[in-house]
Amino acid sequence: MVHHICAESTDDFAMLHTVDVLGPIAHPRVLVVDDYPACADALKFLLEQHGFEVRSACDACAACTIAEKWLPFAVIVDIAMPGISGLELARQLRAGALTRDMLLIALTARGSSEDITRAFEAGFDVHCLKPLPPIRLLAVLRFVTGKRVL
Repeated sequence: MVHHICAESTDDFAMLHTVDVLGPIAHPRVLVVDDYPACADALKFLLEQHGFEVRSACDACAACTIAEKWLPFAVIVDIAMPGISGLELARQLRAGALTRDMLLIALTARGSSEDITRAFEAGFDVHCLKPLPPIRLLAVLRFVTGKRVL
């Protein structure tokens, strides 16, 4: 039986379509991509405290390499990064044979309707507006992996 996270939208959270539950994952891996190390480290710490295996990257090139070799089930990406943007990173991940099915989550300060549309057009599954309450992000990740939401 396949379960879905229903598409929804609130002031700080938008999901374009339903997301299939992957089921139990022995080592649920999440890649965090943010050019600001303090943000990446804080999110990494939070996710690790809730049972996720986490790696981080500070730019899109490093993120692509890690994603292709480490194969996380989810990639959380800051949109506004120098060089290759988070939008372009999403396009690259969707084009890759090994990365096209990863859950892509935009975590960004850009929240206009045009920004959200651009994120979904680039290939993101979920758009989260900073600052996002951690329980909202954890709920998506835990549901997709079949873990109980705290």
